[in-house]
Amino acid sequence: MFRGRFAMNPTCPVCGHRFEREPGFFQGAMYVSYGIGIVYLGILGVVANRFVAPRYGIAAAVGAVVLVHLACIPAVFRYSRVIWAHLNVRTMRPC
Repeated sequence: MFRGRFAMNPTCPVCGHRFEREPGFFQGAMYVSYGIGIVYLGILGVVANRFVAPRYGIAAAVGAVVLVHLACIPAVFRYSRVIWAHLNVRTMRPC
């Protein structure tokens, strides 16, 4: 599906399916990305509050969560698009 870190192939190399079906198709991936972000940021917040905040303070805990979040953005971007495409697999012919 991807040919680089953020660039998508226009078509599937196996079956030729066009990934960009219509403008805004991957807008649904934003909702998937939001859900993924809420889950892992909630877990990171609890872990940081439990282990980092008592030792280094709340500012360090927030900083650690932000740094981990920034590092995870490329993976969340990619996986949210893949998940969204797979949720719509029933409307596509199989590869």
